[in-house]
Amino acid sequence: MMKKLLILSLMVGLMLDLKAASRPENVPSKLSELQVKSWYLEKFRIWTDYLEENPTDEKGWLQLYRAANYGGMSAEELNALSERIALNFPGSSTANYVKSRIIGWNAEGNDFLEKAIAANKNSMYFLEDQLVLSEFKMNQERKNLSTKVYESGLVSRSTLNYGYNVLMSVGEDGVLFTDATHTTIPLWILQDVMSVREDVVIVNLELSQATEYLERKLTSSGLKWTNDAKISSIPAANPDRDFYYALTLSRNNLTEIEDKLFVVGLASQYQSERLDHYKSLRENIESRFLLDYLTLDFNGEPNTSLGKALQTNYIVPFMLLKEYYDELGNGQKSEYWTEKLMNVADKSELRARVELLLSKQEQQRQSFKKVELDMKSLDKKWKKIKDNIYASEVELTNMEYEFFLDYLKDNGYDDLFERASIDLSAYEGISLVFHKKYHTSKGINRKQQGNYDDYPAMDIPFEGAKIYCEWLTAQYNVQEGRDYQKVKFRLPTQKEWTMAALGYKDFQSWNLKENSVKATLNYKDKKPLDYDLKDHTISYPWFHRSWGYRNSVLNEKKCYLANIKTPEGITCPAGIEGDGFAITSPVGTYFANGLGLYDVIGNVAEMTDIEGVAMGGSWNHPENESTITSVVNYSGPDTAVGFRLFMEVIEE
Repeated sequence: MMKKLLILSLMVGLMLDLKAASRPENVPSKLSELQVKSWYLEKFRIWTDYLEENPTDEKGWLQLYRAANYGGMSAEELNALSERIALNFPGSSTANYVKSRIIGWNAEGNDFLEKAIAANKNSMYFLEDQLVLSEFKMNQERKNLSTKVYESGLVSRSTLNYGYNVLMSVGEDGVLFTDATHTTIPLWILQDVMSVREDVVIVNLELSQATEYLERKLTSSGLKWTNDAKISSIPAANPDRDFYYALTLSRNNLTEIEDKLFVVGLASQYQSERLDHYKSLRENIESRFLLDYLTLDFNGEPNTSLGKALQTNYIVPFMLLKEYYDELGNGQKSEYWTEKLMNVADKSELRARVELLLSKQEQQRQSFKKVELDMKSLDKKWKKIKDNIYASEVELTNMEYEFFLDYLKDNGYDDLFERASIDLSAYEGISLVFHKKYHTSKGINRKQQGNYDDYPAMDIPFEGAKIYCEWLTAQYNVQEGRDYQKVKFRLPTQKEWTMAALGYKDFQSWNLKENSVKATLNYKDKKPLDYDLKDHTISYPWFHRSWGYRNSVLNEKKCYLANIKTPEGITCPAGIEGDGFAITSPVGTYFANGLGLYDVIGNVAEMTDIEGVAMGGSWNHPENESTITSVVNYSGPDTAVGFRLFMEVIEE
């Protein structure tokens, strides 16, 4: 009998051990490990099966909730789970915690979280939430809790290395926007425990859903608060501070400012004007980043650790560096960063995709045969706008564009020639005859055609203008005796064009209304006065000669100062009918603005970098549509649209 009882006892013990062993592994915090959604959903299924047999395992329900949340289940499904937990464990730490996460980071959600923590103060499960709560409240506990999280081992070395490089992507006293708390906690640890980049203000967007946090965070950091609580409006309200956005941010958060973001490492910098981001990118990655951990695994971390999962974000900055050195013709550096890039791609299992991108990039980077250019004339035509941005003093001429087309045709670039060719399909009859004469071609006596060489190029496809910029960039950077080591020719942004057209050398911002200018009241005055453009409108660039003429297209003699569409029957005292031209006029015919740019008003509207958008009006636009802020929309090659080259100096 005793023998049977002993056997029965052993069997019960074995069954209990088997039951305990059947408990699934915990779902790791995203702070430690990052998996794909399908992995979490499989964990949800496993924990669901387990809890059907073991419904009283309160901590098991926490694991089920974490799997559901990380797996991206709907708000309705998460709410249903929260209600079930509250029904099974009313008023418990687990029920309060799950309820707090359903509500989110706000006063109500934080009350439930504090109840959960109070009931289970020593739980490691709540440790990172305690840290986030201290940041939300901005109390003195953050440093202490950062230390506890660091000592807990939740944060891997690769995650800290990645976070270090994020902080090193930010300029001095910069403001960094981050997204999820699990990608932000490592940055707080670096600041609080290791004293790394304590000058950086970190604003977490997950917490910023509560306006009370966002307002408190901004004002305590000396930043102006905007009532609309949009991250897109904060930089404009604080023009004296630099703002950065972590590459982990979802594009949904950045749609309004996407065109103002420039990658400078593991973050993008906000700039209202175009930024020479290559300089910052090179300095950050080549001089400030810690990159050894990408190739040497000192800690034996799993590939799913957060730091390793985030390594994918190196692909974009590494690819940009490779592209930079390709354009510079530095094959050794390009090869070095290609190797780094492919190493990350391999570890992220993205080699095929990256190779495809590199292949497309190679196809887009057209290799042009060198042709000798008149560098003396070419380098003379550039006028400095601001910093490393220059603009041609005149619009691109017929002769220049025809030379380019002849080059493409003669050197066998048939596809590019087809895409860049003048399009006269919209004309017929007399109009077609004129436009054929206007556009000269190689081998034809140009004098017999009216000699339109120095008139602005028009009837050009937007793609043709971009190809011209690429071609001239490639040609310039290999010419002997050039003034600059490396440049990039391109079309301007609307803001760049407007400020160039304004013609004021000492402008302070690329946003017109954020500037003040000095100008004399009239021709006779010698002492200039200050005018704030928030309070004054400027339509034309000759304001610097006489403030009173800033909104007049006529001079004091009632003669036109630009080639625009004029009313019939208007003759100025000089005997000139209208503005003196039926359509376009030779480039440089009218006075230059204060920066030395001719014809920014009228003649041809000038393309921007946005297809279908040109600026400044034309010979076919009346004066109210031909100002420094006038937008001309076009839908293809147009007789009233041409372009002016802008030059960005990459390396002097």
